Amino acid sequence: MYDGKVVRLRAFEWEDATRYREWVNDAELASLVDRYRPVSLEEHRRWYDGVTTSDTILMFAVDDLETGEFLGCAWLFDIDKHHRRAEVRILLGGKLGHGRGTDALRTLARVAFTRVGLKRVVAEVLQSNARAARAFESSGFKREGVLREDRFVNGKPHDVVRFGLLSSELVD
Repeated sequence: MYDGKVVRLRAFEWEDATRYREWVNDAELASLVDRYRPVSLEEHRRWYDGVTTSDTILMFAVDDLETGEFLGCAWLFDIDKHHRRAEVRILLGGKLGHGRGTDALRTLARVAFTRVGLKRVVAEVLQSNARAARAFESSGFKREGVLREDRFVNGKPHDVVRFGLLSSELVD
């Protein structure tokens, strides 16, 4: 377990995955995280088995530190130990606000840099997802560029903002 100021990162369990599936199957949330179709239970089970056994993914449940409420997930994806980098992904569907997303990102970055030994983490956020962009910027990530019309959401092209954070830039 890793405690931030307002959230805790802990092992990701099947019960968490069940709640997470409800969120990724919610049309509004799904459009913010580039999901274009509902996830079946069988597909979700395969995904869970994959993320919890992978050598290149480190998945955490995010809980409210005070109440213990499950808020969502944050993970390192495509961990490259040779180049010492990974992609950061996060989905919070529980109680938002009060810096929970920012704190989850800072805590995950601290794990990436101090426990995993990475030097760089990156993230890609749909430009239309202003809340996520603010959380990344508030947690110290820098905008590194825009991938123009990189994704299609509801049949329309969307730009993606690329964020990056170096271990030397981590702010507590």
